[in-house]
Amino acid sequence: MTPRFQNWLLVSAFLLTLGCLSGCGGGNPKTYRIPGRLVYEDGKPVPGATIVLQTTHDGKRIPARGLVNPDGTFELTTFTDKDGVIEGEHDITIVPLPATDSATPSKPVIAAKYSSSESSGLKFTVKLDTTEILVKVEPPGKK
Repeated sequence: MTPRFQNWLLVSAFLLTLGCLSGCGGGNPKTYRIPGRLVYEDGKPVPGATIVLQTTHDGKRIPARGLVNPDGTFELTTFTDKDGVIEGEHDITIVPLPATDSATPSKPVIAAKYSSSESSGLKFTVKLDTTEILVKVEPPGKK
């Protein structure tokens, strides 16, 4: 082997080792891109809301957030844009988006109880084989 080729091998091995070490430990948990839907009990989509799923991992609360589209679908972001959600049991909160026309008060799209994980009563367990996150809520004003 030529000295130049040996140097190239040595540098390559060093960079490979460095890459492996930087990827070991201390990183974020694995996320899973799972499509979600937010609907009322009758199956109609809940429009104009933000949904947050929170779980505890290694003693830390980790949220995944998403904007709910007009058709009720959403994608979650945990660490980077639309990277998904981590495995585990999640508490769910849902907050309506503010009205775009401040002169006209809008009807709430969701009951106020869903804006806190303590009062929402909503939970969802994400497993490796989860294919959809389906969240059903009562319509606003239901007694």
